[in-house]
Amino acid sequence: MLSPFIGRELREQYAGSALGVVWSLLQPALYILLYWWVFAAIMHARLPENSVLADTPFIAFLLSALLPWFAFQDGLSRAASAVLNRRDVVCKVHFPVEVFPLAAAIAAFVAHGFGYVLFLVTFALWRGGIPLTALGAIAVLLALQLALTAGLGLLLGAVTVYLRDVAQALGLGLAVMFYTAPVLYPLSLVPERFHGLVQCNPFAVFAEAYHDAVLLGVWPAPTILALLVLLAGSALAAGAYVFRRLEPGFVDVL
Repeated sequence: MLSPFIGRELREQYAGSALGVVWSLLQPALYILLYWWVFAAIMHARLPENSVLADTPFIAFLLSALLPWFAFQDGLSRAASAVLNRRDVVCKVHFPVEVFPLAAAIAAFVAHGFGYVLFLVTFALWRGGIPLTALGAIAVLLALQLALTAGLGLLLGAVTVYLRDVAQALGLGLAVMFYTAPVLYPLSLVPERFHGLVQCNPFAVFAEAYHDAVLLGVWPAPTILALLVLLAGSALAAGAYVFRRLEPGFVDVL
């Protein structure tokens, strides 16, 4: 039942709008232009000259992790409110409710995936190709990120039914995660004393791994990959456990 609900999520998000699914490209494009204009055109942000990325255009550095962040942010936000938005179905029909947050998370990845593919194709044409090993690393990272998003989406989707403040708190939490992850800046520019704080952000590890895979064509280090697998697996297990424990009370609360 997951596939039709993913399609429904994609259709309903832009239902009634003249441009429809094109908004999934226009909205991220506007934010990308703003970030690029502020950081590159106004602040003249450059990658450190003594780094292996010194010759990489800032826009390529930006997009390599920013586009996956859009998918993570959108997927988590939509999954957290998915059960509430389908309260009419939850209250009237015996239904596998976990489909709703999972479909919301996957639909966000599908919507933003088109933009990422377009960026990778453009980047490959500019550089003269992307190694197959790099494409494999990117695919693994996206799969792990989707698992993390789905797990957190299940957890937040269940808790939000009982505690509606979660939706507001999530917006603040995502803003903190975005600016403390090395998406707009390389980790090397962060003072050493703040590295521990940055690494507490789960998306910081993903951002660094995306930079390495896309810009350098290398896989994450085995310890980093193991950490990401553990993180994604733990999120899925915790999300599924909490959702199943809280699901019997959904009808009473909704």
